[in-house]
Amino acid sequence: MSLKKFRISHTEQTSVDADRIWLLWSDVNNWPIWDEGLEMSSLEGEFKEGDTFLLKPQGADNPIRAQFTNVTKNRGFTDVTKLPFGELRAIHTFEIGSHGNLLTHTIEADVAEDYLDFFTNVIWAGMEIGLPQSVRNLVSLAEKQI
Repeated sequence: MSLKKFRISHTEQTSVDADRIWLLWSDVNNWPIWDEGLEMSSLEGEFKEGDTFLLKPQGADNPIRAQFTNVTKNRGFTDVTKLPFGELRAIHTFEIGSHGNLLTHTIEADVAEDYLDFFTNVIWAGMEIGLPQSVRNLVSLAEKQI
């Protein structure tokens, strides 16, 4: 089975420190506050590598399960969702910069060719619009809480 790769990334500069972003990232149950593409999210266990969470994208019939594959406090985390059409990876990083800190969210997908039309038109189109806004919302929320 051949897979097609997709990737989108968005970075925002902020004066907020890593601790503030980490508090918002690790509060999985409240992700829909800053990620308008989510109807709900719920942590199952802890915010650590190997543990899982449920999330329900807006318009989805049922929640889906994702697993944390890499969690490094105040630096970032990665989660993976295995779906019938392939795999989604969400990579979240925080970097300290000389002219401001950088918050980056990246989504990568490996999609089976049989599902390309569905994925491209139904899922990816929304991610391309929603990802930048989610990162902006997260930064705005963090900056308001300083």
